[in-house]
Amino acid sequence: MLRFYNSVAVAAIVTVLASATAQAQNAPGQSDDTNNTVNENVLEGDSGNIRDEIIVTATKSGDQTLQEVPLAIQVFDGESMRFKNITDLASLTSSVPGLLEGQNQSVASRSYNLRGAGGSNANGDSPIGYYVDDVPFVVPNFGIAPPIRFIDIDRVEVLRGPHGTLYGQGSAGGVFVFHSKDPDLEEAQFAAEAFISTTNDASGLNTDFAGVVSLPIIKNKLAIRVSGGISKNQGFADQYFGPFDGTPDREDVNVVRNDDIRAVVLFEPTDNISLRGQIWKFRPRQQFLGALDSVDPPYEQDTGDRTSFGNGDFSLYSLTANIDLGDVALTSSTSFMKGEFGIFIPIGPQGFFSSQFFPEGFTQEVRANSTGDGPLHWVVGGQYSDSKGPQENQLLIVPILDDNADNNTLTKNWAVFGEVSYDLFDGKLVPLVGLRQYHDKRIFEDRTSSLPSTENITTWRVNLSYVPTDNFTTFGTVATGFRAGIVQSRLQSDALIADGVPAGIQLKPESYTNYEVGIKWRTSDDSVSVGLNAYYSKIDDQMTSVQSSIPNVGGFANFGTAKQKGLDFEVQWRTPIEGLHLSVVGNVNDGEYGDVNPAVQIALPQIGPGSRLVNSIESSYRLNASYTTSLSNELDGFGNISFSHSGDRLGTDGLFADPYNMVNGTIGIRKGPFEISLVANNLFDERGPTTISQGNPNAGVSPVPRTFGIRLRADFQN
Repeated sequence: MLRFYNSVAVAAIVTVLASATAQAQNAPGQSDDTNNTVNENVLEGDSGNIRDEIIVTATKSGDQTLQEVPLAIQVFDGESMRFKNITDLASLTSSVPGLLEGQNQSVASRSYNLRGAGGSNANGDSPIGYYVDDVPFVVPNFGIAPPIRFIDIDRVEVLRGPHGTLYGQGSAGGVFVFHSKDPDLEEAQFAAEAFISTTNDASGLNTDFAGVVSLPIIKNKLAIRVSGGISKNQGFADQYFGPFDGTPDREDVNVVRNDDIRAVVLFEPTDNISLRGQIWKFRPRQQFLGALDSVDPPYEQDTGDRTSFGNGDFSLYSLTANIDLGDVALTSSTSFMKGEFGIFIPIGPQGFFSSQFFPEGFTQEVRANSTGDGPLHWVVGGQYSDSKGPQENQLLIVPILDDNADNNTLTKNWAVFGEVSYDLFDGKLVPLVGLRQYHDKRIFEDRTSSLPSTENITTWRVNLSYVPTDNFTTFGTVATGFRAGIVQSRLQSDALIADGVPAGIQLKPESYTNYEVGIKWRTSDDSVSVGLNAYYSKIDDQMTSVQSSIPNVGGFANFGTAKQKGLDFEVQWRTPIEGLHLSVVGNVNDGEYGDVNPAVQIALPQIGPGSRLVNSIESSYRLNASYTTSLSNELDGFGNISFSHSGDRLGTDGLFADPYNMVNGTIGIRKGPFEISLVANNLFDERGPTTISQGNPNAGVSPVPRTFGIRLRADFQN
């Protein structure tokens, strides 16, 4: 089967290459900027400088400036994230309005919620599209985010709201595009860093080492880049074999390790053709899980003399071909992902719950987009995916229950998509329409049955933008999205039915309709920029997770309809004080249920028409202050401090996780390629819980306690 996939990929690439061979020889002055950002003047976004123009490619229509793109979109470049000690998606969360962590099983298995899409559900296809460079990261029927560490990331583009026309897999809540750095075709580059830190309640030192090497093989034609790192964060929670008694049987048990390596080869045989092949391996491991039996003091109890864990091992292979034909650009992107991840939870001295996943998936996309200077702009393409997601599940509760719930989800889907826009009045008024036709065929297999299903879904987007000047953009958009129905085991559905919650092995798909208006404004000198986005969303057949009366067995059900209205806001100010930059981003959101299944209302009295959406947060924001200064001719100083607030969160059990605040800071000096900085995370030692589990207000997910560290970096890149 893999040989067949390789043949498909080669055929797609050969097709677009063949169509460009003659053009390649006759277009020496054309550059391959269609899908790669050329951003030579990028300065640290929150380090006291504002870049002249931020370039984005998320619309798949070539390079555009952030200011002109009529979307709710953010861009975080790698340098500014490092400056603020944003090292992964979890630490980026507070910088994205409306983003929250939906579920934290372990460092290998995290899911996110953007503007309410996804609730607390990791099960089911992801409500957020995750793209690593130009290829999707997808686990069938289990919507986790890629465990990427931002070691060698050029930038992260975040699109909020449904984007189901250009991006597949639904993308009902939004899209994250992680752009890794390309090899340098001209010069050798090197970088290395070490981060040593200590965490409250942990007995040892945390360590994190990373490095980058980029080498040209044939100058201006062929280059390779290798990056990666290893990290170990010491545990801060204790373990009790039986009930908590104040004397732990083991201390500091929730140790986290996270290693990855990436190798990318870039080949540009001509000025208008590029081939990019990449291998990225992730290996996150964690003893015990994200949710604790108690967050303060932190501990796990009733485990017996055993250790729970959440481990993962993922490999992502991709090959992308870009060709510039003058007025048209062609792209072929091919990927294959294979992984293993899962959790093990001891239950008493002999029982346990184990859930292991073994996903595999192949994806091929081919698209074309206009690149000419005329008023008509378009992108059109097609995508094919073939994936499977075997699971091995076992629950043993001695002497009550011993159940095997192994299953597999096999899915084959294809889609055709396109968007077209036209510049009216010299580009001041731009209407746009987009459409995607999606066909999904999947089979759910367990030990007793094989359940096929087929879905044909059309998503669309209509947008009208008004750009009277280079410093002002306003737009209105209506867009739709969907999320494939969750497939769950018979044990899960039977457990919910026994509790009175209507459930089935396969749920109905969620569908989204989003109405949005936005404004982007900046002063002529770029000292102040403001972004506002007001939205109203309708959700049909909303899927929600429910804990059953059986310990450690939860399931999912379609509750009914829901609606949300909210406001995203972003303000950046480069103050008159040289080097001082202030910013605030945030979200206010009001989400409630509409029509609710009467049986759900009886089983869960807190859920009903007009009641607050489960797992929603009504307000969140982040304040950031950054400062850079020259200390001498060769020495620069820098500092950053941030305050983030997250409002209370409602669980399915009716309990609220309290609001919480986080304060992080960095201060350092830089001399040429060398840098040293001091880092403080969770300065006031917030313990949460950020989400509640087990119906216990003191149990759930805890932020990592107060951590102080020192980072050393040597950077011999351009």
